[in-house]
Amino acid sequence: MMTELAKHFQIDFNSAAARKAVVFCDQLRITVLTAGILRLEYDPKKEFDDRATQLVWKRELRVPEFSLKKDEQQLTLETEKLKLEYLRNGKKLSQDNLKIKVKANNELWFYGKEDEENLKGTHRTLDGVNGAVELEEGLLSKSGWTLIDDTESLVFNDTGWLEARGKANNYQDLYFLAYGENYQELLKDFSKITGEIPLLPRWALGNWWSRYWEYSDQELKDLMLEFEEKEIPLSVCIVDMDWHQVENKYTSGWTGYSWNRDFFPEPKEFVQWLHNKGLKTALNLHPADGVHPHEDQYQQMAEFMQLDPETEEGIKFDLSDLDFINGYFKFLHNPLEDEEGIDFWWLDWQQGTESGLEGVDPLWGLNHLHFYDLARNDDKRNFIFSRWGGLGSHRYPIGFSGDTVVSWDSLKFQPYFTATASNVLYGWWSHDIGGHCMGTEDRELYTRWLQFGVFSPVMRLHSTKDPYLDRRPWGHGAEVFEIAKEYMQLRHQLIPYLYTHSYKAKETAISLIRPMYYQEKSEPAYSLPDQYYFGSELIAAPFLEPASELTNLSRQTVWLPEGEWFDYFSGEYYQGKNWYNIYGDLSDFPLFAKAGAIIPLAGETDFGDTSNPEILIVDVFPGTDNKFELYEDNGAAAESELKTAKTIFKMSWQQEQLNFKILPVEGSAEIIPAERRLQLKFRSLINPEVKIKAADKKIDSESRYNQKTGQLILEFDYDPAKSYQLKIKNEQGLMKKKDLKVEKIKKMLKNFKVETAVKTELAESIEKAAAENEGPEFLNRFEAVLSPTQLSTLLELIYDCGSARIRTADTDRLVIFNGQLENMNYNFSKAVLTSGHHRASMENKSAEIKNYKLLDLKELDADKWKLTVNYTDFIKKEYRK
Repeated sequence: MMTELAKHFQIDFNSAAARKAVVFCDQLRITVLTAGILRLEYDPKKEFDDRATQLVWKRELRVPEFSLKKDEQQLTLETEKLKLEYLRNGKKLSQDNLKIKVKANNELWFYGKEDEENLKGTHRTLDGVNGAVELEEGLLSKSGWTLIDDTESLVFNDTGWLEARGKANNYQDLYFLAYGENYQELLKDFSKITGEIPLLPRWALGNWWSRYWEYSDQELKDLMLEFEEKEIPLSVCIVDMDWHQVENKYTSGWTGYSWNRDFFPEPKEFVQWLHNKGLKTALNLHPADGVHPHEDQYQQMAEFMQLDPETEEGIKFDLSDLDFINGYFKFLHNPLEDEEGIDFWWLDWQQGTESGLEGVDPLWGLNHLHFYDLARNDDKRNFIFSRWGGLGSHRYPIGFSGDTVVSWDSLKFQPYFTATASNVLYGWWSHDIGGHCMGTEDRELYTRWLQFGVFSPVMRLHSTKDPYLDRRPWGHGAEVFEIAKEYMQLRHQLIPYLYTHSYKAKETAISLIRPMYYQEKSEPAYSLPDQYYFGSELIAAPFLEPASELTNLSRQTVWLPEGEWFDYFSGEYYQGKNWYNIYGDLSDFPLFAKAGAIIPLAGETDFGDTSNPEILIVDVFPGTDNKFELYEDNGAAAESELKTAKTIFKMSWQQEQLNFKILPVEGSAEIIPAERRLQLKFRSLINPEVKIKAADKKIDSESRYNQKTGQLILEFDYDPAKSYQLKIKNEQGLMKKKDLKVEKIKKMLKNFKVETAVKTELAESIEKAAAENEGPEFLNRFEAVLSPTQLSTLLELIYDCGSARIRTADTDRLVIFNGQLENMNYNFSKAVLTSGHHRASMENKSAEIKNYKLLDLKELDADKWKLTVNYTDFIKKEYRK
């Protein structure tokens, strides 16, 4: 019998800190891990522990500078970022003897202090959720500090697996993190002690197909061919649980390891067919029921476990048994990978928190073990598809968020849920795009969810087993199909950008999708659940509510940070540090590129092709200096075989001239396609004059400029060994600040439910008002024929003003912004119960808006309140409780 886990589960943790980093003081051991992270270990027996825990693996770091003063009464320890004072009073830790000052914001923490400003993390699963859930505490807080209690974690032993620490009840193992508002530094430091975010396989960033359905192999082949024929690219096809034998006399049917030969008579041939199409595949896995006699692998597994197969005794799922763990992989999973080509596993654990090993959640255990098993031969990257198993789960991507209800509320929660997960480094969430179950199927909801999916970490279409739930892009009519096709093609074009951010996540611990407050710490940045940074260059703000019945337009409220911004699709110019209400029809998606943005894209690719592209397109927006590093590699799993190429694009900007450089590739240039064609798309330029050289010599290139859009395209054969220099200038000013308001409004008027003659007159009036810089008074004469919704839409579009209620599970705010309007105010009234008389009176408050105002509605504690926002004398918006 085996007494330890297989060799590939044995991890070199580096869990003991350098001696110089460790300070002892009575029953307290302090380890200075970084300038902002202290380990505080308290043990009355002074039996301190250097073993790796489930959470913390690496403590042998470069020792930061710190000072230490210690006498009979007190210990004082100080780093660049914090100052700790410990009173040596012989008592257990308390607010009386342990405090730490955070230097960045002068915040004083003492033992036992609650964090009231935590910015949250994520949640185990969204199974059955219709809307929002309360998120777990995260690593970031507006207070500037975080305390992590790691006392309950088990520790790794010499077998490669876990055991209890065996400590006294009053033992404590705490980590104090001090960082002020430098959130990005904190996340990087946290990854130093817990492990990096792994590099994803490139193919994982394409479009995935998945459905809980009793597909046969031929039905799945036909479906994949239909995607290909309709020119909708895919990179992954998952086979849900009906791949295995469901009907049997031993189990409920959820657990299974043997192919259902009625559906898959030749599974190896089927998987090879997918591979030939460029697709990867996974099988769905529910291991809770163990292994029973109907399984093909039962006899081998029983004999390995020293059981008599003739007894037909079931083999219990047990993560406390090392032999079971080794056999679980050796007989149940490895053959399906090695002999039949399965690429990874979908760990669909929903069966509780008991594993057989006290203190180990089976979800955490399966995530850890499957992640390290998949790469046992160094021919695959460590990779799983499973649920969140708690802090430290960033080491095991990708996450499956669970079986959400099909509803607008579910969709509306997902951008906030996804971005906030970055606060615990769990940036690679995959959602059931379109929703999983129940609810009401709706073509508009499907389209908006799919658009969000394209701008989410992992784009996976999925639903439960119901014939009226259809996730096929062509299943909702011709209009939806054309929109879905365009966005899903764009997803595959974005893979160079996305894959670069997988490298960035590994290096910096900053996820692809991150909240707005990572970049700036303004009040608006903390008040934006519906928008997020999509990598370093873009901001996405999906439409998350149904379109108005009167305008047929969707609306999203957006804050653009300081600087200059462009609508990614149209090139429309936006001045930063402002709020905007963005409107769009079903084909639109609010996506903004920052000034100076450099965005690499793939050109046209084949159906399942996610390789380094032969045609590389680079979108470039003017306005400021910038640099973008594009990462490509040879796809190797083993670090010793990984070859990486880094291409650096640099832009320096002046009002009259743009200098753009492409530096010679760093690393392995041979992994770049030999026939690469480079297409540079410079956006929003005015009559540019162009000079282009390679290694200081003129080169042949194709040049096209569109006067209307301001787009300049330069195309040439690319040699990665050369440097390229471009000078683009216009002495009268180079940037085109496109104002598309009138053009956009005239287009949107087509969607309004109003008489055609009214639309015609409106369009003429709006065009005249814009040309003559008129105020909103001209709309007075349309008050009788337009609804308040239609009037407010026009006002918001023309004058960049508006209001919106912004809600999460934790906050409820109203934002009001006046844009170009001077006459804008709000009135707030609430019912006040007069003490002793039980009579209600009204308390009123009103104010004029200057720029913008954020009101915290959760502070309005009356039973009833009403807020009225006055846009002008003739239009109001009311918000009520």
